[in-house]
Amino acid sequence: MRVALVGARGHGARHVENLLRLGHDGVATFVGVVDVADVTNVEVPVPSYPDLPSLAAELHPEVVVISSPPSTHRDLVLSAFALGCDVMVEKPALLSVADFDEISSAAADRGLVCQVGFQSQGTGSYRRLCSLIGSGALGDISGIGAAGRWVRTDSYYERATWAGRHGEDGTLVNPFAHALQNALLLADVEERTDIGVELELFRCRDTITADDTSCVRVTADGAPPVVVASTLCASTSLPPVMLVHGSLGQAVWWYDDDRLTVNDHRMAVPPTVDLLENLIRHRQTGEPLVAPLAAARAFTSVVEACGKADVPLVPARRTGDRVVLDGIDEVVVRAAEKIATFAELGCGFGR
Repeated sequence: MRVALVGARGHGARHVENLLRLGHDGVATFVGVVDVADVTNVEVPVPSYPDLPSLAAELHPEVVVISSPPSTHRDLVLSAFALGCDVMVEKPALLSVADFDEISSAAADRGLVCQVGFQSQGTGSYRRLCSLIGSGALGDISGIGAAGRWVRTDSYYERATWAGRHGEDGTLVNPFAHALQNALLLADVEERTDIGVELELFRCRDTITADDTSCVRVTADGAPPVVVASTLCASTSLPPVMLVHGSLGQAVWWYDDDRLTVNDHRMAVPPTVDLLENLIRHRQTGEPLVAPLAAARAFTSVVEACGKADVPLVPARRTGDRVVLDGIDEVVVRAAEKIATFAELGCGFGR
């Protein structure tokens, strides 16, 4: 299938690499890119266009991959649909539930599909964990927690104009979006419209308006509660971890590493499924989508809530080009373990 890419720099460079691989394997034909800069070079050996209609008029793509700033996603997805193209869009796919509903309706009306770039949903460890939960191997699930501890320097917020901007960025919206989406999926509330959302958002830098430290608890009738606690002001960067608390045991999942343990035993996992390959096979054979837009409704509700919430500044310690919130490394883990908010843990900055 003929595939075009919108946004070839930054994270888009990974899509360029993947499209070249799929081209080499005969799975897809990488026809061109849309970018505000001319990116045609050795690394991007396809034509570059200033907008999607110009590209489509000459190259006729069947699939469009969108890796552009979040605020542009709605218009670009609608543009791709108008051209008759299926879409894979990076997370966060959309910033409001209204936009989510609009895009969902547009896809249904045109018979098109939209896959969201939640790569961890394609991992073998995710599928194995879902199987364990579904089979009852972990017993009754009492809660699902996630802890994210990363160090990000000042340059992280200088990489793009939208970085650090309230409403477009933030720990749950971007860097730890996978943790949030994974937790909602494991709790089986990803498509629910009746979730409760408790948010604690904070920023340790006065140069940004988005949060860099957060905790969210999501609840829904008949489902285990979800807590995702994360920070970009940790003392040490560690892979994000998810905890599934069951009456018969605990699963620990490091989704970035595709690693899963149950009661401290390492589990064998099947191979990873590439999301773009999956979308192409969906069109060719009817294979179910791994990360369909429909499964991101609850996630979008949380994203919208983040964009409307206050983000107070809290005191932190600057060390060179980074900011450290002392004690936060342990706090986010405790929140995931206890399915508790920062305030319930007695944190000085919790509400």
